[in-house]
Amino acid sequence: MGFQQLSSRQAHALFDILTHHETYAEIQALKDPTTVSDFEVPGESKKPDGSASPLLQILLHKFIFVLPGLGDVAPDFWTNVKDLVVALAQGNLSESYDKGSIGIRKTLSTATASIVEYVSRGCLGGYPRHTEQKERKYDTSDPDDVVAAWDEFLQQIIYGDMLAKLFAKAAETDKLSEHEPLVQAAHEYAFTILGSFLHYIIVISPRGQSILPLLTKAHNLAPYFMIRQTLKLGNAASMLNAMVKLILAKMNMSTVTSWFGGQPSDSGMNLMQQIISTVLGSDSSELKKRASAIEKDKDAPTKEHLALLKAYGSKSNEEQRKDRSESESQPESIVNAILTSSSNTKGPSEYQHKLALEYLAIQLAIRDREELIGGLCRHSPDLLTSSIRTVIPAYDPIIRGLHQAYDLSGGVSDLENFLNDLISVSTVKTKSGETKPPSVEDFCRLLQKHQGSSHRFIHQVLKNNKDLSQRYYDYAIHAAKQYTQQTERAIDDESTGTAAAGDFTPHLESLFSSLSEADRSKVLGEIDNHAEYLFTLTHSSVQSMKTVIHHLAEGESDIQRGPGMYLSRWQTLMDETPITPATPSGPLRSGKSESVRDATTVDIDGKSKGDAANLGKVDDSDAAPPDASNTVRLLIPGFQDVLRGVIGK
Repeated sequence: MGFQQLSSRQAHALFDILTHHETYAEIQALKDPTTVSDFEVPGESKKPDGSASPLLQILLHKFIFVLPGLGDVAPDFWTNVKDLVVALAQGNLSESYDKGSIGIRKTLSTATASIVEYVSRGCLGGYPRHTEQKERKYDTSDPDDVVAAWDEFLQQIIYGDMLAKLFAKAAETDKLSEHEPLVQAAHEYAFTILGSFLHYIIVISPRGQSILPLLTKAHNLAPYFMIRQTLKLGNAASMLNAMVKLILAKMNMSTVTSWFGGQPSDSGMNLMQQIISTVLGSDSSELKKRASAIEKDKDAPTKEHLALLKAYGSKSNEEQRKDRSESESQPESIVNAILTSSSNTKGPSEYQHKLALEYLAIQLAIRDREELIGGLCRHSPDLLTSSIRTVIPAYDPIIRGLHQAYDLSGGVSDLENFLNDLISVSTVKTKSGETKPPSVEDFCRLLQKHQGSSHRFIHQVLKNNKDLSQRYYDYAIHAAKQYTQQTERAIDDESTGTAAAGDFTPHLESLFSSLSEADRSKVLGEIDNHAEYLFTLTHSSVQSMKTVIHHLAEGESDIQRGPGMYLSRWQTLMDETPITPATPSGPLRSGKSESVRDATTVDIDGKSKGDAANLGKVDDSDAAPPDASNTVRLLIPGFQDVLRGVIGK
């Protein structure tokens, strides 16, 4: 067969396919307790058979385990964190397929995957290097300058002395206007991307308006005044001790009775857990009202059927997978699969089946919240509290440094004000019967309004605590080095602006060369199509960025789809999610189906909180990703083996 080189365009497309698939597969696998237990953490011996999640393991080694503070924690911390995640995974939280809608967990996991895949490609292949454009002048109101500034900024971060200049200048001033024009333009780019992300997750994503009430409840329950007063204590040791007591102390009867040999206080809940329990518990109460209304409906499914649907959430993962597999293979609704496998009675009518689907979704949502409360707030031993207590000693020097350098009480006020404005901006307004969702520009302006508080924080810390400044500067240098290309590769494909897959190109060419001629032909066709797809997404994202920058300069506000290729990849992951048929016997649906989008916008109170039609308009503007099934099937196993060899290097 022989060795075969790939063009820059082909290698980049192949790299994108493999990292995209592997990242999401590994994040999905975190719901399996065995996968979580398999993770290598500091203090544990290396697994002889290699990691089942090599890509995530690489990122943990390169960025997380060496974070200031986390690099100094006791091994017990990582053991507690793993045990906590395993406990949550053992709760067997529900699948979107069964609920007939895209859940919050699916929304957040797909969002995480769409971002992590870009980080992974950068640290595996490196950032392509080009000649610095030191003479260019940048104007933050010029869209072309802003787009060009971001690439030049990253060039100087990774290959130049930009980090040193940034830290030095931020220690001198908290005013963005006093930084060089390149930094100001790159800052504009970053804030536009962040504003676009916030807009997408809260406004555009089908679960966004359901996430907002959870944020609002937690925000309203947070004891900001007590936290501010505690942080005002002049002595750092007293302040830290008081904060630990405020957040982690379990003030209940079990605390009192433990003094007399009664039940230990570990069984109670601290303030943080009370907030979690209250927010999730209020959701459960609303859901139980809806379930009760269905049970009382004169045309409701039989009591036997309702009991079977209610019990489904408590089935083992294997039993649920069996019912799910039966539903997909027929195809038939998950309700039909559950009832036919457990009951010989007559099936529900069309109307009863519709109620049964809703009832199952409600019961699964109730159980999810109960399992989360159990794992985070009522688990024995209390893994969440013990994890936080274990990490505090490692962060003690950092917290003391922050206390000495910055007014933490004022910082909490800044955070509270930002969340107040975020909730206000995120709320869909209705005027004269017309619903107007907030725009991307609204979120960008929100960030611009509050950017001064973050700039003050950075300035005060860098100015007033040189040890802390040096510690984070060293970490920033370490993180930037992870994106350095060891072998410089010319950018020979201007349509993508990439140098193939950077340092990872030889690995990809080796994997590709190991295929038969017939398989190579299949893979080449798919990666050529994927290259066109990526070019389309890149062009669309750049144009969107320029439009938003222009609108911000002109004071306009009407964009409902901001820049960022990752947004398209994120939406695609949600759209491809398989969903149960809506009828007893009928075709499988997906996250893109209109009925699924309508169901996903329904909040816990049964009312629609979002605009599925608006989502459809936004999503229809995206190019559909081409099929890459042969590439994934043929090359992912070898790709995983290569990744396992990279872990820890």
